[in-house]
Amino acid sequence: MLIHHSADPDLELPSYTARDRDRERLGKALAEFLAKGGQVVEVKPTERAPSGPSFVISAQREELRLQAESEPAAEVSDEDLVRLLRARALLGDTLRTASKRLQQPLQRCHDLARSHRLPFKAGYVKGGSRI
Repeated sequence: MLIHHSADPDLELPSYTARDRDRERLGKALAEFLAKGGQVVEVKPTERAPSGPSFVISAQREELRLQAESEPAAEVSDEDLVRLLRARALLGDTLRTASKRLQQPLQRCHDLARSHRLPFKAGYVKGGSRI
């Protein structure tokens, strides 16, 4: 009878899974390390939820936001700003979103939008336009 057909339940067969091979390799390396006079200090694992993520991805693009905040807004003439505001209004932005994206004061954008009757959406629109 072959070894793998043995009926003896106490006989352990060699395992060839990657995890078992790694465990065996680490065991040999640890035994060799201890034989040379090394010491092992056991450290308790950190207390985290076992299913919790090891890192968190921010939902906002921090680098782009910080870069936009660090750069001063360029001085834009009223005519150019009206053109840009009209484009943002046609894309479906609110006035507040358009002023943030164009990095212009809300009051200036509001005054120009009112005097030129630009068709901005009223209220809060999540995300504004996607462009």
